[in-house]
Amino acid sequence: MNKPVCISLLIAVFAAFAADARISLPAVISDNMVLQQQTDVRLWGEAAPGENVRIMASWADAPVAVKAGADGHWECTVSTPEASFDRHRIVFKGKNTVTVDNVLIGEVWMCTGQSNMAFPVGPHPERSKWQTGMIDMEAQLKDADYPGIRFFKVEYCESPGEPKDDCGGSWIECSPESAFDFSAVGFVFGRRLFNELDVPVGLISASRGDTHAESWIKEDVMKDNPFYDDVYAEFGIDKVEQSRKPYKVPATLWNGMINPVLRYRVRGNIWYQGEANDMRADRYQQVFTDLIDSWREELRNPDMPFYFVQIAPYYKQSPAIREAQLDTWQSGIRNIGMAVITDGGDSLDIHPRDKALPGERLARWALARDYGKDVAYSGPLYRSMKPVGSAVELSFDYAGSGLAAQGGGELVGFMVAGPDRRFVRADARIEGDKVVVSSPEVRHPVAVRYGFDCFFRANLCNNDGLPASPFRTDRWPVKKQ
Repeated sequence: MNKPVCISLLIAVFAAFAADARISLPAVISDNMVLQQQTDVRLWGEAAPGENVRIMASWADAPVAVKAGADGHWECTVSTPEASFDRHRIVFKGKNTVTVDNVLIGEVWMCTGQSNMAFPVGPHPERSKWQTGMIDMEAQLKDADYPGIRFFKVEYCESPGEPKDDCGGSWIECSPESAFDFSAVGFVFGRRLFNELDVPVGLISASRGDTHAESWIKEDVMKDNPFYDDVYAEFGIDKVEQSRKPYKVPATLWNGMINPVLRYRVRGNIWYQGEANDMRADRYQQVFTDLIDSWREELRNPDMPFYFVQIAPYYKQSPAIREAQLDTWQSGIRNIGMAVITDGGDSLDIHPRDKALPGERLARWALARDYGKDVAYSGPLYRSMKPVGSAVELSFDYAGSGLAAQGGGELVGFMVAGPDRRFVRADARIEGDKVVVSSPEVRHPVAVRYGFDCFFRANLCNNDGLPASPFRTDRWPVKKQ
């Protein structure tokens, strides 16, 4: 075959492709979706190269026009109105017409992390992994008929190579049947926002158990960075067969589950992860910071609220990971917050079943910080210590209307040490807005720890019932548990 004939055939094939190309939309832009209110949302899809696409939203006065690029991709922005329960339609028209119905305008949040975020409201009838649901599953599902709450569950997808442009999943209205298999934390969080704000709520869930934070970070952040050399050495793409844990390859879940929904405008993100980073807890603050910063950059939302759950007490969970989470919160990163659930741990189960606790406490952060609601959102946070004779006086932020022992009785969970660095159980009492700690075994106390162990019983809270975060006043080396 001579060259002119080859060229003619290629032109013919391309022309046939272009003639058959039709407007298509990603899974996340579909019937029943919720769009973020009062902002410019992005809409995107594929068409024939160079095709003119007109987008008409039922709330808009005029259509938006966009031209597909040479690769067939098109993208535009559409301004959204104030939230309401009005059902809208968006029509995408080119050589063919695609209609998206039952669209609501409201508040949209991502729900991300590992298994404690993936943990569903009820036990999944087909997967053996989840034999239980929420501890109060029946009560949670009894009245879970909320057509104004919509779920989008990103289907699990590993992509250790290139980022994917689309994902599996669909928007569905909240009902007892659909909530059953959705993230329990996400469901409780969204329901609280829905009831408090009286606006539609959209929840995009992307989670996978046993995953390192590094699996959720864009590759560009980590490659050629010596800080991540040990992670690549153990879980790099060339180690997949050896590890048999391909979901731990750096960036693989970013590529497969976050990149496909990057363009979708959200108000904020809630995060429940950290258990799998326990062995590198000393590095977690930097890793977590890199994750937050990169997500905000890629989502084009530099001030995006990012609220996360501090890992609950568990007999195999090092206190170092909770400390790293606390340090991240206290590091000065804007618009972040930490939900403390020391009162919800299960000593023998890394997946505590009381998922209403983290869901409600994450919602408190959002309601107070993003929606101006007058609700307490944090328990006591250690601020400073002062030796007073043979005792130590501790001061706290977020004391609210006062300090208390959760459930009544005496304070527990405090340890004190002298110059010998030997910690012993301490007596603790509330005096005004302070906690005074002492032990007859320590005449000259120099350091205090609270709840600083794998599993523990600790009960300091404020009068709003929100527990204090575990802490220590020292930075002495800690033996690995």
